[in-house]
Amino acid sequence: MSDYPLNTNDRPVVISRDQACQHGLEIATLISVLKEFSFYQDARVRNGFRWYRLQKHHAQALLPFWNDADIERISQQMRSQGILLLASAPFTACGELKFAFNERQQQQESQNRETATPLPEFTGGQKLPIAPNWQPNPETLTRIGEHAIPESFTRAQVPEFVSYWRERGDGQRAWGAKFQTHVLRRWRQHQTDQARLQKTQSQQTTLPPNWQPDNQVVAQLRNEDIPLAHIEDCANRFRLYYHETGTTTASWSMTFYSWVKKDWQEKETPFLPNRKPVPMTSQWRPAEHTITYLAQLDIDRQFISECIPEFVHKWIENGGFRSNWGDLFSQHVSKQWAYFREGVEINPTATLINQQWQPSIECRELLQQQCEMSEAFINAQIPEFVLYWRNRGEPKHSWDSIFIRHSKYIWAKQHQLTTNQQTHGNERQQPGDTKRSTRDVSLEENLTDRSWAY
Repeated sequence: MSDYPLNTNDRPVVISRDQACQHGLEIATLISVLKEFSFYQDARVRNGFRWYRLQKHHAQALLPFWNDADIERISQQMRSQGILLLASAPFTACGELKFAFNERQQQQESQNRETATPLPEFTGGQKLPIAPNWQPNPETLTRIGEHAIPESFTRAQVPEFVSYWRERGDGQRAWGAKFQTHVLRRWRQHQTDQARLQKTQSQQTTLPPNWQPDNQVVAQLRNEDIPLAHIEDCANRFRLYYHETGTTTASWSMTFYSWVKKDWQEKETPFLPNRKPVPMTSQWRPAEHTITYLAQLDIDRQFISECIPEFVHKWIENGGFRSNWGDLFSQHVSKQWAYFREGVEINPTATLINQQWQPSIECRELLQQQCEMSEAFINAQIPEFVLYWRNRGEPKHSWDSIFIRHSKYIWAKQHQLTTNQQTHGNERQQPGDTKRSTRDVSLEENLTDRSWAY
């Protein structure tokens, strides 16, 4: 092949309309330029891919409307979407782009079909369903291995991945990239679970010989109208049981608290006038001792307040009578807080939000199942959420966690169930403006609220 002509001032850049719709105008432009550039260059074939080298002076001549940082940013986006393979350092550092389109040669594809290996990683823009016998190709395994993930762990995720997407029936342009994201999330979860288990095991002890319940726990139980005589009786049986079994735990106070609560709720006594089952009402609020108990678990009080609206709405919709609304609320808050903190712990490095960002499957399930939000409501929050944070340009550790708090805040305002503790709305409201509709509240007012944006 001859050298690519550098005098390209009058040469038009032909952009595919389909690619622009699917990937955005910037990516479609770079695809077009790189395709034309590769036509004039000799390729080096490796692992079934044709590799090319774009030098800095070529890039400046072909893409005079972008600087080096733009080229690096867009090429990295193409790599993350499975369109492009990169084998060079960042463009701004090395001044060259060693790339290959994620399309194997026809001969390699034919060999793959003969040996019944999975579909190619990139389908040229067409979304195809996953094959029943799909397996990650060597290139995908290599990229995953760069994160120090054992190959045995990676391959163990394949059956669940294939089964899930076969049931959903959705198509993808790059199943390899989708699988890589799935494995990375599972690996982080595995590491977090292992670290939590080791930490818990290292802190567990047997019940001390002269153990007595903590005064603060006793006071908490007394505030819940449990007689002191019953607490002392439970303490005797508690010591006897755990001294004989030799069980270990990291917090004997919390174990005893749960023991007494369960024993008291199961015990039929004649002095329970205020523990009769009652329905949920829109005025329901957790007792102060319930909030104190949750705060002792290091759960943020503002987060506790934000959980009240969807909890009330959920149980009004479900109906039923309960005598332990406080306990149900504690479980509800604890589960959501665990998910919120987990999202921060497994992402030690803060990142910017991607233009194609979508909440994870786990994030959607939590909002739908625990918060009773419809899928239509969740999807409606995504465009403005992404637009706002892309304009802000602030990195966050867990975008799922930020999105959950944002969705809960908007949801609560729409259902007019915000609590007195949620001062974020009142701080911006003017006197006499208490009946503003959600439509009257600006995007800036919603998205900059301190209750969820941290």
